[in-house]
Amino acid sequence: MLYLLLARPDVVEVWDQPPPVCYQDTTGRKRSHTFDFLIAVTSGKRIAIAVKPDAIAERQGFRETLQRIRAATPLSFADKVVLITERSYCPSAARNAQKLHDFRRTPDPEADGSIETLVRGLSGPTTIAELVEASGLGGRAFRAAFKAIYAGVLRAIEPGDILPTTRIIPGALQ
Repeated sequence: MLYLLLARPDVVEVWDQPPPVCYQDTTGRKRSHTFDFLIAVTSGKRIAIAVKPDAIAERQGFRETLQRIRAATPLSFADKVVLITERSYCPSAARNAQKLHDFRRTPDPEADGSIETLVRGLSGPTTIAELVEASGLGGRAFRAAFKAIYAGVLRAIEPGDILPTTRIIPGALQ
């Protein structure tokens, strides 16, 4: 889940296990809940995120509990409270986000620049493999093209795992 949050272009800060929020359960007993994440986005809003497997959320009635937690969450803590389960995202998005995190760990300005230059010359759809071949940089160019999709320089035409066969077009950020 953390990789999915870090891959979002609007996320500017992530807190893992922020301080707990106190609320009252259905019997009036005081409880506390620690969200899995608290994120700040570019709009200035803060979103508190609870992560649970869907089956557990259903079995434990967590959605109803989260309504009580939401009502007790001060606006100074979070503007919005959300539950994320495995149904909230597709597995390929999670795999792509993890790859993006791995690729970002080793900056390669030369490969990034080469891909950006090649993208400016694109007149229609192509594949990542064709872009990589045109660059002459092999795997370095694949990583740069992958990151360029998340940066908005490129756009994948179809959803799913980002692979050498992924068809791409220039993105909005040119």
